[in-house]
Amino acid sequence: MLRESNLIQATLKDLLAQVPGQNKRQLLRGLSAQGLRDLTAREVNRALYANVGVFTHDGATPPRWRLADPGAAGVTGSSGGFPLPRSYAGLEPRQWQREALSQWQAQGHRGVVEAVTGTGKTTVGVLAAAAAVDSEMSVLVLVPGQELLDQWHEVLQRDIPGWAVGRLGGGHRDSLVTHRILVSTVQSALNCPPLPVGTSALLVADEVHRYGAEGFARALAPGFVARLGLTATYERMDNGKVQFLEPYFGDMVASCSYERGLTDEILAPFRVAFLGARFTDEEKQAYEELNRIAKSTRQRLIAAHGCPSEPFGEFMKAVTDLNENAYGAAMIDARRYLNAFSKRRRMLADSPGKFEALLRVSPILAACGRGLVFGETTHCAEQSTDLLNALHVPAASITSEVPTEERKLRLSMFKAGQLRVLAAPRVLDEGIDVPQADVGVILGASRSRRQMIQRMGRVIRPKFDRRPATFIVVYIEGSTEDPEQGAHEDFLEEMTEVAREEPTIFPHGTSAAELLAWYREV
Repeated sequence: MLRESNLIQATLKDLLAQVPGQNKRQLLRGLSAQGLRDLTAREVNRALYANVGVFTHDGATPPRWRLADPGAAGVTGSSGGFPLPRSYAGLEPRQWQREALSQWQAQGHRGVVEAVTGTGKTTVGVLAAAAAVDSEMSVLVLVPGQELLDQWHEVLQRDIPGWAVGRLGGGHRDSLVTHRILVSTVQSALNCPPLPVGTSALLVADEVHRYGAEGFARALAPGFVARLGLTATYERMDNGKVQFLEPYFGDMVASCSYERGLTDEILAPFRVAFLGARFTDEEKQAYEELNRIAKSTRQRLIAAHGCPSEPFGEFMKAVTDLNENAYGAAMIDARRYLNAFSKRRRMLADSPGKFEALLRVSPILAACGRGLVFGETTHCAEQSTDLLNALHVPAASITSEVPTEERKLRLSMFKAGQLRVLAAPRVLDEGIDVPQADVGVILGASRSRRQMIQRMGRVIRPKFDRRPATFIVVYIEGSTEDPEQGAHEDFLEEMTEVAREEPTIFPHGTSAAELLAWYREV
């Protein structure tokens, strides 16, 4: 086995020395041509990722590989060069986590680590915090909300037990004057006093993409000598990344993609299906009229009122500003666009066709261990719950209107198997520690790759029996959600590279029995 592994590594080195920039499938063909047949893409990936001193990649989808040092023969894989901090008492870090921290250190303790939900980005932040306190530095962990405040506080107390961990926000008023390690919500950090004079400190920003908004960016204080951003997807739909995040944190220094997570068996293998639904004739007519208004008004806002066409987030910011501060034609057009955009989005989110599709998916949710249903609105979550309970599939909603203690109870019941399904709008996208699920159903498909990846991460955590996860995206045919109309192009490309099989598209009219049969084909 060791001999074969060494032969694969040596052959990969030869192939990349001859032609740098090859992806796994090209390398697989090259290995086969060299007599190493019957290998899988997973085995090729494992050889590449296990030898970080030899091979490196460009972070593309799929990654294109080259030799880390074309002149270095006989280099073996390493642990990434990051020593375990003395203060750290958590689980042994994964290989990718050590590599990420080593690369972050090499960039002067500045940068962003991007890791798919479920691969352990929090541990990267905890390890960085432990190394900082070992060096007599203070640590501020910045989080976007109350749930993450409590989660980080609990994890830091457990994994860095020698230090008291403070909290700022949610009724807590600790500070870096009284605590070496502080977890703060971004809202509370905006009013946080500056670092004590002479304090050397690390800032860990969880869900770092959130701080590209102008208001939240003010929490990124200049006094921190070390800066680490953590995110599932380092992207925004506006210019906030370029304007605020990159000048403060620097570039992305490391990542753990789906491909890496699957290769290292951190994530479960998975399948993706798209299930078509339809508007009624009346809905379709109303949707097309809203579409016409939105498109024509958008063109006018760009041509006549100076709104930027791209990125979409900057266009929306400009339109919102016109709506709030302009007069006359500019204000009328802005208001007209926002009204059409909002109604069109709500039609897609709460269409009865989506719930009819959920009815067809319900046998899968009844057969799986646990399932998650993602919508865009509270109404969608509550309707989904009512429908499933009426079919004797125990379900509950998790929305922003549910009190915190009740949320915790429902999550506990879900973990214990007393609830089969949780239905939620965006509240589950970030910040809530959700027990392992087998099936994810999206009723409100997002145009954001980041949101889709976060939702995937709730479902593709490894299963104890190594079974694959299932992800079903419900879309309205002929709408902006339809993959045949170019929807989810980036997401589909990424999934095609790493899913067990190419995504399956089920048209409207596919029966519940056909869907269940597909689900059971494992």
